[in-house]
Amino acid sequence: MKNLILPFILLLTLVFSCRENDIDEGFEKKTGSYDVYVAGTNDNKASYWKNNVLNYLNGGNNLIAQKIIIENNNTYILGNNSSTTPQEYYFWKNNIKEDLRTYLGISTAYPYQITDMAIDNGDTYFIGYYDTFSTTFRYEFCIWKNGVKTVLNTSNDNTYYISKINIFNHETYVSAITNNISSSFQSGYYVGTTFHSIPNISWVCNFSQNSTGINFLYIRDGKYYYRNLSTNIETLVSNNNYPNLGEGKIISETNSSDLYVAGYSHLENYYFKNNIQTAFPIDPTYSRIKDMFMLDNNQYIIKHQPNPYSSKVYINNVETQNITNASTSTNNTFNSIYVVQN
Repeated sequence: MKNLILPFILLLTLVFSCRENDIDEGFEKKTGSYDVYVAGTNDNKASYWKNNVLNYLNGGNNLIAQKIIIENNNTYILGNNSSTTPQEYYFWKNNIKEDLRTYLGISTAYPYQITDMAIDNGDTYFIGYYDTFSTTFRYEFCIWKNGVKTVLNTSNDNTYYISKINIFNHETYVSAITNNISSSFQSGYYVGTTFHSIPNISWVCNFSQNSTGINFLYIRDGKYYYRNLSTNIETLVSNNNYPNLGEGKIISETNSSDLYVAGYSHLENYYFKNNIQTAFPIDPTYSRIKDMFMLDNNQYIIKHQPNPYSSKVYINNVETQNITNASTSTNNTFNSIYVVQN
């Protein structure tokens, strides 16, 4: 792993200054002091970096850190062993490791998948499903709050593996494609345990809140759309059609009307800002935007280069961190970014 050698204070001065010759004139950046957290893998160990400083996760050998959330000075990380079968999931709070199968009370006989994690005022939420091997129905799609399960849907078809969760005003929002026992597919989202149908969605993504309301991103006919759940107005992100389009993330800040849409393996070296295609101005070989975070109109991005596989972090288009793989036997990657003002 190679980190930039600039002292961190100097780096922040570079990144957050409002210079006239800044690379991206579109950001009206606010100055301040920020802690930047990145989760991923270093030397085949689940890891996270705080302001470029590497921290190995307890019991993280041969595991991957998928998602990081910081709340009230607590660090929450979701990880798994996706390179092996059966897939298992793990959760760290302040580097204390939990086996999620045990924490969530899922029998060792049941294969399962955790698709996302959210934190709200210290409460932990996970969504996912498991195979019950029941003759009545095969799968239970569930939400767990602090380890307590609520079943959202049961089905004989595994349609839940793309679901995401966000929390607004202490209410859970879960995206889902469901199939009930009568084999009737539905697509849409849950608020709490109530399902709201949006027909003909082929892929569900996440939610974000900006000054106009809560927005839900999804895919239909190979195109990204988002729906403002306050007004129920649907907006087409782009007329571009991407066959077999999957994944995607919508990003925003609650005090801004801006909306950003990124797609990991399909949008290549660009994202959409307010439905305008925006090319990332540097490192085009790092062609996949893995994650994006906005805070005080400062933009934080993780990009991946597929060959040779490498990752970089950028703050307002300035590279601040990178990691590479010396061989195919190593697993070094950045997967998730989260930023807080300190």
